[in-house]
Amino acid sequence: MTDNIPQYVEDLRSAAPAYFEELQKLAPSAVIDLFELRLQKAINGVQQTLYYHAGTNELTAPVQFNGKTYPAVPVEVSGFESSAKGVVPRPTVKFGNANGAISSLLVQQDLNPLRAEVVRIRTFKKFLDAANFSSGNPTADPDARTEEHWYIDRVADENLQFVEFELTAKLDLVNIELPRRKVTEFCPWKYRGGRCTYSANRYYRVDDVQITRAQMQSLASTNGLTFDEAVAKFDHCGKRVSSCRLRFPDNEGENNIALPYGGFLGARVQA
Repeated sequence: MTDNIPQYVEDLRSAAPAYFEELQKLAPSAVIDLFELRLQKAINGVQQTLYYHAGTNELTAPVQFNGKTYPAVPVEVSGFESSAKGVVPRPTVKFGNANGAISSLLVQQDLNPLRAEVVRIRTFKKFLDAANFSSGNPTADPDARTEEHWYIDRVADENLQFVEFELTAKLDLVNIELPRRKVTEFCPWKYRGGRCTYSANRYYRVDDVQITRAQMQSLASTNGLTFDEAVAKFDHCGKRVSSCRLRFPDNEGENNIALPYGGFLGARVQA
């Protein structure tokens, strides 16, 4: 190792020489931050990973890097900078949560925060896959990147616009027992199956606006689907207690039948 050069610089130069060379330029290519949220629970034997990037490529399409596609989702980060005193940072990352998409998914996955991994990948625009450019990209290089691996320590904030996670390095994790279910307003049950007993021929959008049978037939025709396929694609639940009451209008009141709602009424998020 060259004298007076920190070890982490030598490590970066050795592991990602093209990235290091670009980093040293006076006018490097634009920095690209990519994020992967790796859930701990597999579905049908397949480990689930969500991909995010706060923007699109020059074709206004999702960014592609190393053969992976990173859809455009609002992302904000802070606190990733390392301290000269050797203190391990505890950064935060915000992911867009339109219509409660992340909240609902994480609950359905029985997310145990200390087991979910967040990977921050940094590269430069010049190294992105050729598919991002109308004329291809001769400098595409999937190895020209750095990776930081973090773990979710806690949910710092949650509302209908975003979910904010506080992250920790693996060496900071403590051996504590966490609840099996995340306390949240959103119902974790699979819609129209299992603990959700809704089976009526009434259909709704994710914002709980009703879709009439005629509208569903029109959606099926427009999208080249059978009626049942259209129902599977367009009929959704908002995952809130109001969504449940809308679908089970006769359960409460005089009938006093419990709603099949799996969320926690005392854990409402801010609109």
